Amino acid sequence: MHDRSGFTLVLAVAAGLALSTLPASAKKPTRSACSGRYLVGNGKAPLIGGAETPDVDVVVVSASGVRIGSGCGLAPARMRPLRNGWKVRAEWPACGGFRKVRLAATISADCNLLRGRLKAKTARMRKSFAATLSRCGDGTVDAEGGERCEPPNTSTCNADCQPLSPGVTCEGQRTFETIQNRIFTPSCSLATCHGPFTQGNLNLQVGAAYASLVGVPADNPVAHAAGKIRVVPGDPDVSFLSEKLHGTLVDGEGTRMPGIGPALSDTEIALIDAWIRSGADPTGTAPGAPCLPALEYTPATPPPPPPGGYQIVLDGPTLQPGQEQEGCLWIPTPNPRDFYVSKFEIALNPGTHHFSIFPYLGSGAPQTGVWQVNNFGCFNGSNLGGNVTGAPQAPYFVDAYPPGIARLLRAGTNLGLNAHYRNDFSVPIQIKVWTNVYPYVGTPAHIAETLIDLSSTFSIYVPPFTQGVQHGHYVNETGKPLSFLGLSGHMHFRGLRFTAWLSNGTKIYENFDWAHPGGRGFDPPYVLAPGAYIDYECLYDNGVERTVRHDFAGNPVALVFGVTTEDAMCILTGAYY
Repeated sequence: MHDRSGFTLVLAVAAGLALSTLPASAKKPTRSACSGRYLVGNGKAPLIGGAETPDVDVVVVSASGVRIGSGCGLAPARMRPLRNGWKVRAEWPACGGFRKVRLAATISADCNLLRGRLKAKTARMRKSFAATLSRCGDGTVDAEGGERCEPPNTSTCNADCQPLSPGVTCEGQRTFETIQNRIFTPSCSLATCHGPFTQGNLNLQVGAAYASLVGVPADNPVAHAAGKIRVVPGDPDVSFLSEKLHGTLVDGEGTRMPGIGPALSDTEIALIDAWIRSGADPTGTAPGAPCLPALEYTPATPPPPPPGGYQIVLDGPTLQPGQEQEGCLWIPTPNPRDFYVSKFEIALNPGTHHFSIFPYLGSGAPQTGVWQVNNFGCFNGSNLGGNVTGAPQAPYFVDAYPPGIARLLRAGTNLGLNAHYRNDFSVPIQIKVWTNVYPYVGTPAHIAETLIDLSSTFSIYVPPFTQGVQHGHYVNETGKPLSFLGLSGHMHFRGLRFTAWLSNGTKIYENFDWAHPGGRGFDPPYVLAPGAYIDYECLYDNGVERTVRHDFAGNPVALVFGVTTEDAMCILTGAYY
């Protein structure tokens, strides 16, 4: 990737001219500049006085510049090849309590040894030091570099300087998938953290995290001005994501991640660093990546039924380790009379990917009391989208309406309980969810309604082996302001992306997972004035990345509107009053 940090490689002009006169076969191949983590010890650490690392310091040399672990952030560097190595120069306006700090160093031809002089003019600081390239087996545990033990190949330490843990194995583990499922999704992708429209314009949800991280400039103004990249493949030391996780930040770069909930463990951070160090592959296994401890399964504690309300229980099937299943259970509404709801409280057994409750919108009545496997999103009865409530990948969730607002649960109708579970535990787990429906006390000022905009969906047409964008345009034609509590989008299997914008062009919703669209809530509600509009679009794929649509004879056909997941829909949904 293009380097924005100012790192330059200076070649002698005379040498370049001399080489240009030789035939191509006689030219020497260009040497790659040395890079790596060089450990400073032997009483010379820390290089920057007053630092908290008295025993071992580190000089990090990379294509992005030079950094000193004890207090000098990343700075542009000049490297010039020598006959027997490399010459390195770097300068910092300030490091710790010093100003105008300069580094002059040489690196041996085999890249194993760095000898340097560090000085600060105003403080008359002068230090000469030697540093060796950090590698597994050098006798020093470089924790920041991802090592957890020394020496390697022992009964407690593997060949990659990672501790051996009995019963825990990473064979076949896809590193980024593990990071997504075990770290990003439970810790970083809720609406209050890094969902589609929250802190730092960083979306760590499934399907969006990789594209939001790798090679993407940091959004923080200070980090952006310094040219920092969220993930630099091969170099966690200069990746802003790693700096945020370790808390190695300068003034103005925000706070350590995650900002909500418990801090990540050392093993979780080491896993992310190992993934970056190995090239930030979206699918492979990172060499030396530590194993996360096995998940422990603890069933949820059922909440007591709500006073004056109702408790709905999804008592689903049991999944064996490694099994995954999504389905739908249709039930009659529990209330004999129309019922105003103030909030939904949801408790879920571990293993859930999502849980939603949908109103039945089909003709007649659905089959009730039967768990329907692979009925994604209860599509056989809620095929136009728009759920009543739901819980995002969490063991406990509360969906409460603002004061003065209630949801009307009509008597004599039906609800679809939709759950998606995966058993990543070593024991059987049950799909089981408790939903408490709380009454609204008094008479609500507003009743929450469901938006289902069909202005675009019926005209979808995507020829075989192409991709197409279907545009939608919802206009508030009611003559009065509409206050939106939330928005979402509804697509089918071949939908790659759903995006919505306000009248002024501001993006307000985006989703890349057709089966689990989630939604964006507004607090306070977003007011759509009369005549104002929401534009939206769906990106559909018919045979480029997804399988092509076939007719009954097996021939490729165009993708058009239909009620099955093999067909297409593009519908803006939401809740408003």
